[in-house]
Amino acid sequence: MQQDNRKQNTFLVWLYRIEDGIVAFLLSSIFLFAVFQIILRNFFSSGFVWGDSLLRVLVLWLSLAGAIVASRQGRQINIDVLSRFVPQKYKPSIHNLNFIFAACVCLIVSYYSFQFVLIEYQDATIAFGKVPAWLTESIIPFGFAVMAAKYLAKIRLSL
Repeated sequence: MQQDNRKQNTFLVWLYRIEDGIVAFLLSSIFLFAVFQIILRNFFSSGFVWGDSLLRVLVLWLSLAGAIVASRQGRQINIDVLSRFVPQKYKPSIHNLNFIFAACVCLIVSYYSFQFVLIEYQDATIAFGKVPAWLTESIIPFGFAVMAAKYLAKIRLSL
C-alpha cells in the first residue's frame, strides 16, 4: 500500500515537473522569438512572414498550459459566494460542488472545441507555413479535458 502511494507520488512529481517545464519552455520561446522577430524587422528590414501567427499559437498553448498548472495548484478563477456564509463543516461539500461544476464546464468546452478541431481538420485549413490549423488548435480540447480530469481527481481525493 505504501509502495503504491510512493509510486503515485513519484509519478505526480514528474508530471508536475513536465507541466512546469512546458510552461517555461513556451514562455521562453515566445520571448526569444518575439525579440528575434523585432531585431529582424528593425535592423534588417525582414522577418518571418509566419512569425506573428506562430506567436499567436504559442500564446494559446501557453495560456492553456498555464491554466492546467493553475487548476493543479487551485489558483483558477473562483466565484465562491457560499463558502463565506456556511459553517466550516459544509465547506468541503461546497468545494466538491465547485469542482463538479468546473469539471462539467471543462468537459463541455473540451467536447465542443474537439468538434471545432474536427471541422478544421476536414477543411484542411492552414495556420501558417504548412502547419495545419487543427494541429495548432488541438491544445484546446486536450487542455480542457486535462483540467476536467484534475477537478474530478480533486473530488475523489477529498472523499
